[in-house]
Amino acid sequence: MHTLKSLFHTTKMVSGMISGRVLTGPQSVQLSLVDSCNYRCIMCWEHSSEFEGWGADELARRYHADKSNKSTSMNFDIYRDFVTSLSRTGTRKLSFAGIGEPLLHRHVAEAVAFAKSKGMTMWVTTNGSRLDRELMAALVKAGLDDLCVSINAGSSADYALVHKNQEPARFDEIIQNLSWLNEYKKKNALDHPRITLSNVISRMNSERVIDMMESGIRVGAAKVSYRPLGAFPLTEKFMLDEAGLRTVRNSFSQVRELGERHGIQTDIEDFDNLLALRRNSALMSPCFAGWLFPFVLANGDVTFCCLSREVVGNLGDSSFESIWYSARRKRLNDLATRIHRTQEALPNSRCHGCEQMLANQRIYRRLWPVWGRPRFDQRTP
Repeated sequence: MHTLKSLFHTTKMVSGMISGRVLTGPQSVQLSLVDSCNYRCIMCWEHSSEFEGWGADELARRYHADKSNKSTSMNFDIYRDFVTSLSRTGTRKLSFAGIGEPLLHRHVAEAVAFAKSKGMTMWVTTNGSRLDRELMAALVKAGLDDLCVSINAGSSADYALVHKNQEPARFDEIIQNLSWLNEYKKKNALDHPRITLSNVISRMNSERVIDMMESGIRVGAAKVSYRPLGAFPLTEKFMLDEAGLRTVRNSFSQVRELGERHGIQTDIEDFDNLLALRRNSALMSPCFAGWLFPFVLANGDVTFCCLSREVVGNLGDSSFESIWYSARRKRLNDLATRIHRTQEALPNSRCHGCEQMLANQRIYRRLWPVWGRPRFDQRTP
């Protein structure tokens, strides 16, 4: 029954893309359950160690200028109302992924359990520092489906280089805890949560690409993800040079072999495509984020997507349903589906170089008989 509902929801969503209307809820929602963070990762647009204060660009700085947002955790009553409203739109996936560390929320396991009671598939993206055995057991009991850990390293040495306010020993601690979780799942005959190790590749860790996959094997990961660093001015020094890029590409053959041998999924086929997007400022296709994955900040602001600070409503004032179907959000949808023609980013949004352009291109290729021939300046898978 759940699969049939999901298929029906997807069909309505695609029909909406073709017609330009919003006929059902989004594919998923990303929620920044907490906007503060206990890490200063070099590549973070919000909390990087490479700048003073908070925010790498004007979009981020404007949000953090309101000091009340620096330590914001979503009010749990607002959260419950939001999830209830979201479920009525037909959406069946919620991700705790945002500008802060979701496991800092003192009710995170309860939040997962409530969303599961409303029929949601639940995904949590975390730096892993709070994943002790007690919390992991609570998340398993709550029904968490997917756990993505932003590890960004293959050893304790490069871990400390990427996460500059952390000691090298933190890497080993996280890997040990995830290994315990893997054994806990085996002992209890559980297939959830599926574990993903996420890695942003830079000069600091490019020689550890194979080690990253070996960490995935050790913790029983379902996927090990590799993405090139998307730099802002203060972090360009960490971007891969040609020598580092050759090292990464040469390592990918062994990564692929290890992944296939151990049944671990990777996304290495997208690595060069993402690099090309980073270097090409053109907006290559319509943006379908308005149908797929809106973003919610911990203060209740609903924005167009995770790279936008264009607020279309606040959950403290309106239900998610009323915001989702509002004329204000529809106006942004209309603008987004024309960006490949106008080459103009949405208001208060980081459209140029957006990773989701790959997904947008793939959707557009499937819809182009209706939309008109897509404009591609590069090959896409």
